[in-house]
Amino acid sequence: MLTGWLHVDDLRMNEITVEVEVDGAIELASVSRNGRFSVELPVGTEAVLRFERIGYQSKEVVVDTRHAHDGPMADEARTVTFAVVLEPERYMGGQIFAGPIARLGFEPGGGCVAVSHTRTLVPARRQTPMVF
Repeated sequence: MLTGWLHVDDLRMNEITVEVEVDGAIELASVSRNGRFSVELPVGTEAVLRFERIGYQSKEVVVDTRHAHDGPMADEARTVTFAVVLEPERYMGGQIFAGPIARLGFEPGGGCVAVSHTRTLVPARRQTPMVF
């Protein structure tokens, strides 16, 4: 089980979309008025969570549940809690994230939560036609 909180500058959560992609299937997670969302993932899969809102930079988080039942907590339900802050595009200087901003997983054998972050930015592709 993943429980997360979203933050945007104007606090309007009704405009945020949270897509959860597991094994090629995409579902939407509901977001409460205070930015809370919950997602239940099957053990042994990799999921991509995509957070989007018009005017804000989209973010992706990859969640790998392959080793969630390793170690001393093998028989317990696992819950991971985290937060995502969406930045307005106007503050990004024409840059976008090069890929997922974080990977959440579990260490083989011990089952401890393993987290890695990246904030690598690349120039955004312009979607306007070239005029000669």
